Amino acid sequence: MSRHRRPLKALFPIGLLLFSLVPLAVALSAWAMDWTLVSESRLLAAETDSDNWLMVNRTHDSKRYSPLSQINTKNVKNLVPKWTFSIGTPDRQESTPVVNNGIMIVTGSWSKLYALDARTGALLWKREATLPSDLPELLCCGVVNRGVAVLGGTIYWGTPDAHLLALDARTGRVVWDVTVEDYKTGYTLTGAPLIVKGKVVIGLGGGEYGIRGFLQAFDARTGQSAWKTYTVPAPGEPGSETWPKGSDVWKHGGGSTWVTGSYDPVLNLVYWGTGNPGPAYNGWVRPGKNLYTGAVLALDADSGHIRWHFQWTPHDVWEYDGVNEMILVDRVKRPDGSIVDKGLIHADRNGHFYLLDRTTGKVIYARPFIHVDTIKVDPETGEVTPLKRPKINQTIVGCGHGTAGKSWQPMSFNPDTGMAYVPAVEMCAHFSNRRVIYEKGKQYLGGSQRGVSPGWGHLTAIDVGSGQTVWEYVTKFPMYTGTVTTAGGLVFAGNPGGELMALGAKAGELLWRFRIGSAVVAGPIVFAIDGKQYVAAVAGLPIGPSGALGSGGLQEDIHGSRSVPGRSVLIVFGLPE
Repeated sequence: MSRHRRPLKALFPIGLLLFSLVPLAVALSAWAMDWTLVSESRLLAAETDSDNWLMVNRTHDSKRYSPLSQINTKNVKNLVPKWTFSIGTPDRQESTPVVNNGIMIVTGSWSKLYALDARTGALLWKREATLPSDLPELLCCGVVNRGVAVLGGTIYWGTPDAHLLALDARTGRVVWDVTVEDYKTGYTLTGAPLIVKGKVVIGLGGGEYGIRGFLQAFDARTGQSAWKTYTVPAPGEPGSETWPKGSDVWKHGGGSTWVTGSYDPVLNLVYWGTGNPGPAYNGWVRPGKNLYTGAVLALDADSGHIRWHFQWTPHDVWEYDGVNEMILVDRVKRPDGSIVDKGLIHADRNGHFYLLDRTTGKVIYARPFIHVDTIKVDPETGEVTPLKRPKINQTIVGCGHGTAGKSWQPMSFNPDTGMAYVPAVEMCAHFSNRRVIYEKGKQYLGGSQRGVSPGWGHLTAIDVGSGQTVWEYVTKFPMYTGTVTTAGGLVFAGNPGGELMALGAKAGELLWRFRIGSAVVAGPIVFAIDGKQYVAAVAGLPIGPSGALGSGGLQEDIHGSRSVPGRSVLIVFGLPE
């Protein structure tokens, strides 16, 4: 026996000692990664908390702007992957992670939630909700999820079967579980909640199934309902005159609220978008403007009372679905020298970019950012004039429709440049119209749309003061991707071809790209740990032409095929050590 080789018996006590230290090491690791409480004051001050990303759009005003500048136009070309985490499902991934002092929370399709060490990607804990077997039959667009909200030591998470859960942030234990609505009637929760004054505000999807939309707030501690506001008024309520008198079509009038809203704490107003009316395509059964669908609602944060509204597309028959996020901007200088003190910007699926006064809802301007031939919008008032619509049992081609313009993927606003960065989709479609009768749990569309191949897109920088386009980065495929912008002069965005890109915020030049191997649909995020800045993106899109990006969404990828690579992964980038 070599004198350098220790007998096995002699090694046993050492091995036993090391084995006994494993639980202690795990405990110390958990202690080091303990969740830092997220107070309401931290959420309100998120704009100055540059290291963390505490809500789905980072701040209550939804700018998706990071003040971090360590990664900038000069060194972004050096970005390298730091770690990856497999989300574990092959389906489309639409989640925006949140980061709180070194802990990242990310959700996946099929109701999976993971708590990760944001330094290394190591799994801390996970939670998976049990979903009903018949649920996929009652969802229009996949068993997806877009993220969570956090408050104190609790994570708030909506599941596709219309449950809202509160989870202990340290362990994933369920604190409370509320059934918001009956999923069997088409209601679903796919969006991230918003924390407002101790309440969890969340909207629902399901407009394709004849729901009556609403927005609801729950007490963050108990899960008890604080207020509930319907987006389609009942007879006798304000706005009911915009629906046919003597008909019960309003009961299935749509107006879903499935994209996360914004909040102004000074005005105490919550701003939330509403989706298309029901049935989506057959407007002949619902004459009138159909309030409050296809609109932005400004609601009192304490009561849910609608203070004002503006309807992007009255009597929508193109499934414009005006739920897209509202970005709150201040001190906007107009070309004539006037100042909009409190503005709201919105890029709608109807292909128009809007600036509103968010105190009153008054339109400052409306400008097209794609080719639209279905409607005409007055640039000064926002008033809509229909240009064409299909008759019953007729099919026509319309350009600028429900899968064009800008989809739910979030744009961003950079206060340094004064520009909004809009992921735009240029597409025409064959639209058909047919008679329809509401049936519980069945799609209630009254028609269909089929994209005309090929669609294409562009990442468009819009000067918020004037509404004019400053630059466009043109792509051969529709830009179904979210964006984030930074003080380092960058805009990060994905594309359906499977890449993450960085462009210059001022001129739109491509500075860096990395092929992940699957489409980045949701918006990337930017955060920092121990003085080091990182960029994170969730990628995931099923292989095949259907369902991936909605009806007719992606007709061709950059290789000319009718599919894109598909895998589900969270990937984090940083500068070399």
